[in-house]
Amino acid sequence: MTFSKKCFINASLLVILSNLILVSCSENRVYQCKKIISITQEIAKESQANRKTEDIQEALQVADSFEKAAAEMRNLSISDENLVKYQLGFANIYQGYAQTTRKFILALQKRDINTVKLMQQQLQQLGQKEPKLGNRMNSYCQSK
Repeated sequence: MTFSKKCFINASLLVILSNLILVSCSENRVYQCKKIISITQEIAKESQANRKTEDIQEALQVADSFEKAAAEMRNLSISDENLVKYQLGFANIYQGYAQTTRKFILALQKRDINTVKLMQQQLQQLGQKEPKLGNRMNSYCQSK
């Protein structure tokens, strides 16, 4: 085999290996995106199903679900630096939902109207942060 053929074969092999590495990296990011999205979709379904509940026990169960989702989100193995920011952002939002919901219920039971209103505002603020974070993450996940 001549030197030029060896160089061509080595160069071709290098290009193929480089492409495989790039593809596996992008799949890795896609896979990591899917792990985060899976948790967000799961908790979204549950919270949507119980959004209008007036049952305190059901509301507390939803708070527990948000707390569980926050823990699951934090425990994901995410290596992409940008996705880690989204992962922690969602975990913090879910933890906030859990804590604020519990404070809201406690204020209702105590008939503390000022705290009820404050907790409603905090829940609304969290409700505004979540879709913004999701949109930014979706844009990142769809970029190449």
